[in-house]
Amino acid sequence: MSTSESIASSAVKTAIDINAKVIIVCTESGQTAKQVCKFRPGVPVVALTTDPHVARFCQGVLKGCTSKILESTQHTDAVVREVLNDLKKKGLVKDADPVVVIHGLTANVGATNTMKIDYV
Repeated sequence: MSTSESIASSAVKTAIDINAKVIIVCTESGQTAKQVCKFRPGVPVVALTTDPHVARFCQGVLKGCTSKILESTQHTDAVVREVLNDLKKKGLVKDADPVVVIHGLTANVGATNTMKIDYV
């Protein structure tokens, strides 16, 4: 099992355990989002990417996954906060809801190595 697959599995289990409302995945290639969706989390998955092709793949092929195209995934915390505000406006999350965030410490393909719990 690869590091990103292990992180994806742990993220889905954590999302179930804490009753998370959404899983946010920062992905360059779409593979981490694919691995998360493979475990059928039962909550929406939001893939954040800089590549329009990856965004279309995530939105069109992966079950329960939507996507958002970003200019850069360098400042992960700010990007996640912006996405959470958008989800809040759409009514998918509300204040104090737990969410699971998956990303890498660098914005490179295959660099997924971090999972964290965040609150709206």
